[in-house]
Amino acid sequence: MKVLVLTGGFHPEMPREEIKSLGVKIEIKEGSIVVGEVSGWERLKKLGYSHLVLEYLGKFQAEEDLPFDPEEHIKGSFAARFKKIDFSDNFDKVKNRILERLNPHIEEVDLDSPDTVLYFLLKDEQVYCGKLLHEFDASEFRKREPEFRPFSRPVSLPPREARCWINLSGITEGERLLDPFCGPGGIVMEGSLMGYKAYGSDSEGEMVSGCRINLNYYNADDQIRKCDVQNLGEIWNRKFDAVVTDPPYGRSSRIRGGKLEDLYKKALDEIHGVLSPQGRLVIGAPERLNIEDLVENSRFKKRKKFKERVHGDLSREVFVLEKT
Repeated sequence: MKVLVLTGGFHPEMPREEIKSLGVKIEIKEGSIVVGEVSGWERLKKLGYSHLVLEYLGKFQAEEDLPFDPEEHIKGSFAARFKKIDFSDNFDKVKNRILERLNPHIEEVDLDSPDTVLYFLLKDEQVYCGKLLHEFDASEFRKREPEFRPFSRPVSLPPREARCWINLSGITEGERLLDPFCGPGGIVMEGSLMGYKAYGSDSEGEMVSGCRINLNYYNADDQIRKCDVQNLGEIWNRKFDAVVTDPPYGRSSRIRGGKLEDLYKKALDEIHGVLSPQGRLVIGAPERLNIEDLVENSRFKKRKKFKERVHGDLSREVFVLEKT
């Protein structure tokens, strides 16, 4: 099936890479609009950095005919929805023109709970159209934001970003995911809710207890252990298909009197040991640390690197790594 995914407002590069990681062969990239071929679109419900997933019906100039047969796609009650994305033409004029073409084919309009929803995305004098497959509920993500968790710390990734990182790891159904610096459990929680076997560990007992509280509150599986990163292999005694983690930048950022660089170096070594041969590591690090040299001297190779601003003057680099 050919799908259209609407991203936007999250990061300039990561949403597209996330979509690719879920098996979409991208054909069109126009800002927040991504079009591509996918087998089994349902997996796209796991996306973090997207707003809409549509069955792609084509694109056209505002004055042209619709690129699809409405009778083939409109079944039951119906609603048409429009979004303006950097559109330079007269929005209302184009909207009314499209509605006029649709009206002869509509038997029942239902704006609240329609059987069929068609979206028209107006961008750069083009109109992209598609039939709604899935719309991400922002309020559901909001419920799991760090400030609404029973155990809250400012060090945890928000749910949309946690999902994006997990998807970048390439993990698939039934596989094991580990966060060895789980903190309050943002990554483990999202991994569990996405249907993966999610595990977490942390060197601080308070974080382990708080993580369990959060997972129980959101009905996510509890597979958490107290473990220093130096002992991952010994404590877990198993292989993981993906490791996704955002180590602490200030909290517990020392390892036996060492520096933050020592923590990352030891983490890369230990994670390599518990990661399956085809597994990926997705790891965040403050830009000031410049861990690229550590990566080059580790047993990992860089697949992707992204930069993002966290807050204030703190910027983070996100690495997607594979075992050499």
